[in-house]
Amino acid sequence: MDKQRADLQLVMRSGLDYLDAFELVNSDHLVHPRIPFRELTLMLARMMYWGRLNHTPWAKYAPSWCFKKAESYLDNLDSAPARWPALKKLRLDDSAEVMEALFSGVGESEDDEDRDVTFKSSVEFKPQAPRTTPPREAKLRRGSVSFGSSSSTPTVTDPPSEPPAKRHRPAQGRRRSVLARKEYSELAPDELALVGTPGRGVMSWRQYGILLKFAPGTANAIEQTTGFPDYTPNLAKVTEVEAVRTRWDPASFKVLWDLAPWDDMSNQRLKFLILHQLDHLNAQAKSSLVDIVDFMWKHRRAFWLTGHWFFIDHRLDDYSAELHADRKKECDTGKKNYKKLLDDKVRDGLPESVLEKPGIWTFPAKVCSWIWMDKPQLNDQGRPFSLAEQLRIADKLEPARVQWNSCDSDDQRVAHLSLSLRKKLLPESERRRYPVSTQRP
Repeated sequence: MDKQRADLQLVMRSGLDYLDAFELVNSDHLVHPRIPFRELTLMLARMMYWGRLNHTPWAKYAPSWCFKKAESYLDNLDSAPARWPALKKLRLDDSAEVMEALFSGVGESEDDEDRDVTFKSSVEFKPQAPRTTPPREAKLRRGSVSFGSSSSTPTVTDPPSEPPAKRHRPAQGRRRSVLARKEYSELAPDELALVGTPGRGVMSWRQYGILLKFAPGTANAIEQTTGFPDYTPNLAKVTEVEAVRTRWDPASFKVLWDLAPWDDMSNQRLKFLILHQLDHLNAQAKSSLVDIVDFMWKHRRAFWLTGHWFFIDHRLDDYSAELHADRKKECDTGKKNYKKLLDDKVRDGLPESVLEKPGIWTFPAKVCSWIWMDKPQLNDQGRPFSLAEQLRIADKLEPARVQWNSCDSDDQRVAHLSLSLRKKLLPESERRRYPVSTQRP
């Protein structure tokens, strides 16, 4: 049987069944967030070389920098890449055929050394975009937050690659990273310092030793909001539950709590419209922005907590139990009221497109797990990383946690948005002319 096209296979591995995956890939939908960056580059290169971009509807939504990477790949290629075939629909009367389509290796002839990218303390890091959903779709779900029960800069290293799994047991090799195949007790000290990201077909990996998986959908949130982290601890084994539980340290957390990092998040927020001119908004819309920014400030801690959802062992003591309950109540209330506020403002005439701009905060559809380091891990001064230091690293790696405040440039702030929105980025000379709110600095 001919193998199914690579994009269809990878979309199926992201969690969709065959029919849904085929419909997504074959229609005018956003697909690239479900595809690992390396595979996306190779696919775009094949489409470009063989003139198939116009025959692949989802390709037009891929970010421009992905095309630049594909062009660079083609420039260094000595021979023609594999053809980009037409999409073929399978008969569903043969389950073995469907499984073969899903698990026959994607690009098996290609080097697989990028399967498990990891990060360790030392050099500058450029974050990869996590698994996401279309911006407009995610914004329309602005009330659907699902709450679960996480100054050195990191360095990129590669763990040793392993042979691919046998075809008849694909989940064994394809769905777990190298470190995820180990028991927690088997991890070496340097492996506990690594931050993994899921490579090709990988559904389970480790971060600072903690086993992770993609955050499951709930009744209120099927997909994560564009650009936000989309993983959660994988607590399938007792040993993994204990590993997560032992990271909770109330004394260390109280130190961080007293620093009020949500205040920094608010003070460092993007305070100007960089995709929209204020002159184009009427008085009612400007007034709506003032109300929205005021709400963001009043509920800044709820936004911060949702973007930094750390595990609390609520059985440890009264403080932990109270924090566990209060956090959920605060975030639920903030999310519910923010949804009502935004809905009311849109009904009053505020263009919904304004809500997609940087500077207007978003409650992600799912909470963003923040994984704390193992206590013995030391910083450059030979001391254990404080939670404040860990927070700076997490926010730099995944700037959506702080509503993209930690980005180094406006281009980075809008990289997660659709191409049509990114094209509206104002000239640099105009990006500090239009404040989001005229009332709160």
